[in-house]
Amino acid sequence: MEAVDPRNSVPPGRVTPFFGFVAAVAALAVLLSVGPLAALAGRLAELPAAFWTMAALAVVCDARPFVPPGRRQSSAVFPSTCFTFAILLGWGLGPAVAVQTVAVVVSGWRMGHAAWRSGFNAAQYACALAAASAVTALGPGSIFAGGRLRAVDVLAVGAATAVWFAVNYGLVSTAIRLRFSDRWWPGVRSGLGYELISTGSLLLLAPVLVAAARASAALIPLVLVPLFAVYRMARLAAEQEHLGALDPLTGLPNRKALLAEVAEQVHLHAERSARNEPDAQLALLLIDLDRFKNVNDALGHAVGDRLLIEVSARLAGAVGERDLLARLGGDEFAIVSTGLTGVDAARATAERLVAALAEPVPLDGLPLDVGGSIGIAMYPEHGEDFATLMRHADVAMYDAKHRNDTIAVYAAESDHNSAERLGLLADLRRVLEAGPVGSAERDAPVGARGGDGAALPA
Repeated sequence: MEAVDPRNSVPPGRVTPFFGFVAAVAALAVLLSVGPLAALAGRLAELPAAFWTMAALAVVCDARPFVPPGRRQSSAVFPSTCFTFAILLGWGLGPAVAVQTVAVVVSGWRMGHAAWRSGFNAAQYACALAAASAVTALGPGSIFAGGRLRAVDVLAVGAATAVWFAVNYGLVSTAIRLRFSDRWWPGVRSGLGYELISTGSLLLLAPVLVAAARASAALIPLVLVPLFAVYRMARLAAEQEHLGALDPLTGLPNRKALLAEVAEQVHLHAERSARNEPDAQLALLLIDLDRFKNVNDALGHAVGDRLLIEVSARLAGAVGERDLLARLGGDEFAIVSTGLTGVDAARATAERLVAALAEPVPLDGLPLDVGGSIGIAMYPEHGEDFATLMRHADVAMYDAKHRNDTIAVYAAESDHNSAERLGLLADLRRVLEAGPVGSAERDAPVGARGGDGAALPA
């Protein structure tokens, strides 16, 4: 059976607020664009060849939008944004909304979007275009009047670009929040830089495209060259960001990706806890391989690297679909297990990992026995941030090693480097450096004392 695309589904508890927002945006889009679209029917014969060229390029380019790689994909880059914004500047709201809607339907069909997704995308673009059109209407009149670019035109285009971006990104961020109940600011901030580079570049190309269209429709296809540059820039930026979060040896997420995942999941589970949901706990499991140093010393680092690749494959097969497996460096791995009801669920995951490492790893006909020690720290019981959970999982892992066990859950009595203990050691060090207490009094002559401690005369 074919798996359902998670981007086409809505969590059961979020259906009512999410689709209520989608319906409200769709109704607003219809209200804002029905008049300009009705007036478009009588203008079709008057639209020049430049308009039809832009419309065709918008639909064709959106047939293959760029979707960034990665575990958590950002928004796709739709080149139609450049052409429809240029149509808005040159011929008004009605033609821009019509072309954008057709482009959204084509791209949605190519990407396998559900009908409600394509409908919401068309509505959000219509609202953004209507807001930008309202900004340009507040200016001195027609943009590029008489074919000349004036200072007021530049200001109007800049303001319309900012409003288009703010409305579009605001609607999408609100929909994501209502759909997944994520925190507002972290979700907005995480994708803002990427959207500014990709979508902002497309919007700023639109005035150039309008200026070229005023001269000759034959110049319009030349905009495909800078569009390709934007496409390549977005791809390279996404690939660099993706590679920066991967371990080069195993291909697993690295410490940077682990930190981001824990931070995101902590916020999500805090909201679940506030709603008294049962699956509001997460676990950070830290794994340190046993006897790996012996393999490196005896067989060399090349064999050790091959062993790490095999071990990472086994661990990846043992974790759940919602869990994140990361390599921290050396022979240390970490797993973020989410949606747990208690420590027993975390122990079950750890036992699967231990079972995956139980069988020797055959390399070049030589069976290599590599086990592991696993430390578990639970949110929120053992910490509420990445640094605390990581330190407590590390304490539990070394506790398992000292007890010759494979799994240990963090316990405060096993933490020999707690803040209180470190403070006590610091106080003791200062006392020792100060020397014996009362040394001056000790050197002074003291008379004899009786059994009750009273001083006796010399």
